[in-house]
Amino acid sequence: MVREDIDKILTEVIKEAEAVNIPVPSNINKQVYINPRPKRRFGCCSTKNGKFNIEISEFLLKAEESKIRGVIAHEVLHTCRGCRDHGLRWKEYAKKMNDAYGYNIKRVSSFEELGLETIARPEEQKEIKYIIKCLNCGKEYPRQRFTCVMQKIEAYRCQCGGKLTLIKK
Repeated sequence: MVREDIDKILTEVIKEAEAVNIPVPSNINKQVYINPRPKRRFGCCSTKNGKFNIEISEFLLKAEESKIRGVIAHEVLHTCRGCRDHGLRWKEYAKKMNDAYGYNIKRVSSFEELGLETIARPEEQKEIKYIIKCLNCGKEYPRQRFTCVMQKIEAYRCQCGGKLTLIKK
């Protein structure tokens, strides 16, 4: 699927929502951002400079158009007033879209539901370079990147309250 098709789907989904009296705002960026980085999420809705931005993960492009449409519809609903979360209003709007257009919009979907091959978790794909270890209980937190916690490790504690130390592999 090409970018123009994705942007066209966004426009169509917005019109569908409006047709069933869902109050979609007019300040949605008309271009969907295709993000190559996410490995586990299908879409995202964010705001910047007073505009809503819809994003989908690049791997979603391998799914059928109907599944991509459902993810975009899910994110469009987040642009509606009172729908930033998956609360009652969002669920009401999702039901309207599902009933009218046969979508399967819900809070969480799986790779299998979208007809996609499961992608290995990032920690399974990348080498562990650091381990944060609790000096009290011994719990280990593997990390691939040097994070802000590691920069000021003395300011953080384990869930048990113990001090943390950094181990480089």
